[in-house]
Amino acid sequence: MNTLKILGKATDLRTNTAVLYAQIYISEYFDLIGENYNQFQLQRRKEKHKGYKRLKADLKKGALLPTITLAIEPSVAQSFLDKVNNDKFDELLTQLKGAKENIYILDGLQRTHLIKELIEEGIVFKDGQKLLLEIWVEPEITHLVYRLIVLNSGQKPMSMRHQLELLFTTMRVTLTNEIQNLEILEEKNESRRSKPRQFPFDRIVTAYHSFLRKSPEIDKTSIVSEKMLEEKLMDESEEFITSSFQTFKEYLRKYCELDDELYRVYSSGELRKFRNWLADANVINAFFAAIGKLENTRPDRIDKAINLLMDKLKSGKKGEDIIKLSGYSEVKSEVADPKQYNVGFITRKLLTVSFTEYFRDEGMTSLYECWMQQSIELKK
Repeated sequence: MNTLKILGKATDLRTNTAVLYAQIYISEYFDLIGENYNQFQLQRRKEKHKGYKRLKADLKKGALLPTITLAIEPSVAQSFLDKVNNDKFDELLTQLKGAKENIYILDGLQRTHLIKELIEEGIVFKDGQKLLLEIWVEPEITHLVYRLIVLNSGQKPMSMRHQLELLFTTMRVTLTNEIQNLEILEEKNESRRSKPRQFPFDRIVTAYHSFLRKSPEIDKTSIVSEKMLEEKLMDESEEFITSSFQTFKEYLRKYCELDDELYRVYSSGELRKFRNWLADANVINAFFAAIGKLENTRPDRIDKAINLLMDKLKSGKKGEDIIKLSGYSEVKSEVADPKQYNVGFITRKLLTVSFTEYFRDEGMTSLYECWMQQSIELKK
């Protein structure tokens, strides 16, 4: 990585985010970002578009690519920031060269795929062919959340889901550091959950999405209303976005504690098939959608309900169907008739309404009773 060079720096005066401008020979780019640059990306898979074919062909001829935007993992950003503020560029270069595990692509994944393809095809880049980089150095979670979700939305069309992926990609280490024993699995390793507090990356992203939207669904029948909802979220203040993320994180912490106990109780015998119930996509999305609906007006009720559920699980003995998940399975089978409904949709509806009623009633009505009541309503 001998060609990495810092060209200068700037500051975003709205968020006080430090930005480095750099360049590197394109042939050394992966020495900087590492080979696992795409391990936690979901929607930004390699795209097949004629524009990329043209760009790939131009790249072979020595074209200068548009700037690629990178970010430093917030948990280690302060050590970079001290050097940025004091113009210690030589020390920064040394630190950047050893930071590939803490560097993420915020904008430029498709261009990175193209570079990777050309290298794998044995293409030798032209002498002196360079790549321009913008590197965000932001240790404050509050500023990073705002910058990613709000400022990034104005650069190009990007779905809320895509922006949340960017957020969680850059904050994955911070999140796992702040929630004890939380392990975020890569998409390709989703099936290897072997203990509680292991959740696939996409489940965490969609859980937060459901929390913000107060629904586990994306209304594909109404693109206009969906767009208006996402624009409303984009228009919210930095304080709202930051507060929402912090609230979600605290409920995720409690969710992990519930997962500990449920996994313990349901880890043997015939009930073993339910030990990963809280890691199920429908369950986690419905749970956080229900919290999103009530956390502004009934946070005390949510807390009481979760505490009661925790106490219930803690009192359960290993192998005991303490919250009647076998009953839930039967109720779901009766309601989610594939001949009548989309099974995923009706399951999420059953769960979301049930969790909402459970929270609203401070946990005094059991989850099983909520499932039964809502199944009756759904069958009408």
